[in-house]
Amino acid sequence: MIPAMYVLLTVALAIIALVDRRLIAARWAALGFAIACVSIIVDGYRDPGGDRWISWFTVATHFLPLLVMIQAFLSRHGRNAPRFVVILTLVACIFVMPNMVWAPPYWLRGVLVQVTCATIIAAGLPTLWSLRKKSTVDLIAFCVVLGAALSYAGRSIVMFLNPIGDTPQDVVAFYEGLNIIFHSASALMGMSVGIVLMMTIGYDMVRGRAEESEIDPLTLLGNRRGLDRQISDDDAGKCSVGGALVIDLDHFKRVNDQFGHDAGDQVLRAVGNRLRSLFEEIGCVYRTGGEEFVVLIDEQQAEGIAALASSAREGISDLTFDGVLSRMNVTASVGFHRREASEIVHEAIQRADQAVYCAKTDGRDRVVGAVKETGFQVLKAVA
Repeated sequence: MIPAMYVLLTVALAIIALVDRRLIAARWAALGFAIACVSIIVDGYRDPGGDRWISWFTVATHFLPLLVMIQAFLSRHGRNAPRFVVILTLVACIFVMPNMVWAPPYWLRGVLVQVTCATIIAAGLPTLWSLRKKSTVDLIAFCVVLGAALSYAGRSIVMFLNPIGDTPQDVVAFYEGLNIIFHSASALMGMSVGIVLMMTIGYDMVRGRAEESEIDPLTLLGNRRGLDRQISDDDAGKCSVGGALVIDLDHFKRVNDQFGHDAGDQVLRAVGNRLRSLFEEIGCVYRTGGEEFVVLIDEQQAEGIAALASSAREGISDLTFDGVLSRMNVTASVGFHRREASEIVHEAIQRADQAVYCAKTDGRDRVVGAVKETGFQVLKAVA
């Protein structure tokens, strides 16, 4: 029954990975269950007191799926398993080889196997803990992985207190007794991990489709729907917005009227690329209208928001174009506001928008900030 379920999980995850190649976690999970399926089949048909190399194979193919499964969970967020745990897995596979000068006694071998398994799983816990607030499924993933790590840690203690003897009879007794309990626990744990992986990957598929709807197809920046989602994330405590820039291109209608909409699209793409290069590490950029952009600045960078606004204006005015646009000088009016503790993000954007309006009425190609001076909100030109 368990091998059959592992086969079904392998096939299902492989199909998902083929259908949506962006789901790297599905590839890792399919590989992990394929290895686990081979391991459990070989382990089920081997003679407990027989060839120790076959026993070693089942141990090695027990380590590997655990490592691969941890990688599956971490790859959902673009992370990788720590390098030390990869090295540990390889060293452990070599260390438990039978008939070697370094081969440990059977009782120690059993303890080391369980400790290694617990360590492999635990290596992913710090990262999963840091990601637990991203969604409910991330919290569930952390709890399941923590449960698996604790399960192997408990087994190592049990095996230390009930060591395996070195005689064939002792080995057979272990496999016909305590090992059955361990295998049953591993089977249930594997099924739980499989269910959670399917759930998280399904969630990632839905989230991926939702994120596609939040992308402006022309500039590949976020759109208004993406902006609304980040505001919701800020309200939920998933991120912290420190300030807002509103950027409006000057006289953009003239570009479309004089050079055509294709030329206008070329300008918008160039502006989008410039803003992305300026702010992708310190905030998020959105195209919210025809020629209007909004940048939400991370809290850690908000103190320098005036300089960032000036950088946006200068970065746009420095753009150069080929062809019919070669003599075009694109400029922008930029408004900014550093968010106050009592403000919601919408209010910060509205104040930055008021500053943009002021910049336009003041002659365009300006930077104006909505700032507080002597307890009052004022609009103040910066550049």
